[in-house]
Amino acid sequence: MHKSAPFHSCLLMLLVLLVSFSKAQNSCKLAFSGRVLDYDTHQPLQGAIVRVHDINITNTTDTSGYFIIQHLCAGNHSISISHIGCTTISEHIHFKKNMYHVFELPHLANQLQEVVVSGFKKTQVGQLQQDIREQALEMSRGTTLGEALSKITGVTVLQTGTNIFKPVINGLHSNRVLIINNGIRQEGQQWGSEHAPEIDPYIANKLTVIKGASSIQYGGDAIGGVVLVEPKLLPNAVGKYAELNTAVFRNNRMGVLSGFWQQHLKRQPFSYRVQATIKRGGNARTPNYWLANSGLAEANLSVAAAYQMKNSGHDFFYSLFNTKIGIFSGSHIGNVTDMLQAINVGEPPEYIKKEGFSYVINRPYQQVRHHLFKHKYYQILPNKSRINVVSALQYNSRDEFDTKRFASSSNNPQLSLQLFSASTEMNWEHKLLRKTKSNWGVTASYQQNSYQYRYFIPNYQSMNAAIFFIEKYQWQKWQVEAGIRHDIKWLSAITSNTGKIYKNQLFRGTNGTVGLNYTHSDVWQSSLHIGTAWRSPHINELFSDGLHHGAARIEKGNSQLQPERAYSLALGSQLQTNHWQLSVGLFTKSIQNFIYLNPVYPPELTIRGAFPTFAYTQTNALLYGLDANSEWQINHHLSLLTKLSLLRAKNTTTNEWLIAMPSDRLEQAIKYHFSDAGKWKEPYIQLAILHVWKQHRIPASGNIPFIQPDGTTKWLADYANPPEAYFLLNAEASITHQGRKNKQVIGLVINNLSNTVYKDYLNSFRYFAHEMGTNIALKVKFPFQL
Repeated sequence: MHKSAPFHSCLLMLLVLLVSFSKAQNSCKLAFSGRVLDYDTHQPLQGAIVRVHDINITNTTDTSGYFIIQHLCAGNHSISISHIGCTTISEHIHFKKNMYHVFELPHLANQLQEVVVSGFKKTQVGQLQQDIREQALEMSRGTTLGEALSKITGVTVLQTGTNIFKPVINGLHSNRVLIINNGIRQEGQQWGSEHAPEIDPYIANKLTVIKGASSIQYGGDAIGGVVLVEPKLLPNAVGKYAELNTAVFRNNRMGVLSGFWQQHLKRQPFSYRVQATIKRGGNARTPNYWLANSGLAEANLSVAAAYQMKNSGHDFFYSLFNTKIGIFSGSHIGNVTDMLQAINVGEPPEYIKKEGFSYVINRPYQQVRHHLFKHKYYQILPNKSRINVVSALQYNSRDEFDTKRFASSSNNPQLSLQLFSASTEMNWEHKLLRKTKSNWGVTASYQQNSYQYRYFIPNYQSMNAAIFFIEKYQWQKWQVEAGIRHDIKWLSAITSNTGKIYKNQLFRGTNGTVGLNYTHSDVWQSSLHIGTAWRSPHINELFSDGLHHGAARIEKGNSQLQPERAYSLALGSQLQTNHWQLSVGLFTKSIQNFIYLNPVYPPELTIRGAFPTFAYTQTNALLYGLDANSEWQINHHLSLLTKLSLLRAKNTTTNEWLIAMPSDRLEQAIKYHFSDAGKWKEPYIQLAILHVWKQHRIPASGNIPFIQPDGTTKWLADYANPPEAYFLLNAEASITHQGRKNKQVIGLVINNLSNTVYKDYLNSFRYFAHEMGTNIALKVKFPFQL
């Protein structure tokens, strides 16, 4: 931490200098006017909403499609234009003088999306729902889905080394966080912390996090929240479009290439998109040594197609995610003594640190493949209601290759898992009463898991059925949303390959939620959400027994675990003026029978090496905290951004803190927008300091012995104490080049600019190594409008 502290002072000095030399704030007298037309007919669209997001000003087009917004300040503004039944257009525009612009909105009469009921608006208040799109999403390209989501306040990541990240929402993760990939619940093998979502982030046009029980419509077990991975809509106007994205990263010398081609046929109501990504990286480096065998290789593909008729249509989607991930050599150690010594020292032995850079991925490593196929059919009925039927098939294959102990050992994986999933959902969107919007539906799913070679979890079959009802009501400044859902889950045919048979498991539960949103004024909104949700124990929590390969630990399940029941309360408020935006969310969750992994002693020695041991147990828990972010626009060039996340997690049974919960964190950034220069548009630079506190809120004692310098034994709750607090200095910059027909976006991102030596509490490899050092990434987007 001492290495980074001077940078905090440097940032404050830079702020003073930029404020001193920035231009005086103008009188904000610019006008933005224009016209909104239908893309296909070129007829004016009356009632289109034009919104300037950063200052929360809106205007509605008249009968001729015209609008005008006055009193704008010079600088960059985020603009959106929306109309019922049309695709919303979002743009960043730099204002230096009065501006007039004509917008053409593609109509969605035949598009495959939800029916929009007049009078309703999508409310995102406080910290209950947030998304990443446009510029922020562009700057995260090339990273994993978990890393991209960590840009959202209240979302952290559960790490395994430098390549595996999964989202943690207000302290909850894995099976408590649902990931919806293009409308389909991602059914990967979430058996633990190192089984990250098998999704290529390049397919996403927007990433949305919905926190808390308001996510009821997506699944009964979304206690932590829901992540929506939403691709760009397929075009409904004749034309061709292509895009190429490149990214290079300095630390592990990783290169990423991703692109897509899409087209709408000239004489057919048919459009399609083909997208692919390849990624290759070598060993990552801490400030002081290389992380041996930490490379990765990835090759992904997706195909989307839509056939759209007047009142019905079909939507198809296929994706393949294929990755090979090296597991850091220093985490697989041959005997218990050496393992405990490595944890005591906190970094790998010299013979591992001496290994330099390499792209070669040796054992131990994992090979993961995930196939997803989706078909959606919709039918608009004469009363304007709509029936949607969505079916999906998924196949997930995971092979785990351990270090060979003998030259004659087989080249086969030491564990091979295959998970097949099939699901279907039918829902009816309609207006039950005036000023209401209803969504009623039923879902059903089937899973079959099988394994080969060594045991970790058993073979099993799972069936799930659910019914849900969601109602929305709009009245003046109030919007009310209520929902109820009932799920039944059955685990059967639970066997091991040695012939052991386990007892079938039947779980059922009901979820309910009520949400209130109130608009006080044009600049102030508030919300209140209360709900209850349940989650049945997952197969690994019940029956795991063996090496969790990627996390480098032994895990033991507990067949006596009971379902979790959560009671949630969330308050949110958002204030937005011309130059200042503040968003605050307060939350609390009381969870009965909370399931968690508890470190136990002694560590276990196997033929594959020695590993720390963890066992699943449950208790009653209380989680509460605060998420807040603000943006102060000092003038049309300079702005200050702040993000704060605080979490407290108590074991109410023992009156102690829960283990493995995110630390408090504060991020402060200064952002400077430069003026456009000819064809170079929207240039900016941003410097940010991330401060992560040491996690002092851990259980006071446990069953793991630690010999102190005076020879006495202290009993700890974990194999190693939480790491020290740390500061990280990060920077990013971006500029757009406007060509004759297309524009290119160039971005530069520098993480850990000061090359700080640190560890993160939520990285399972913190026992054995430090985090990555300085990493510089250059990213370029080339769009082609044909």
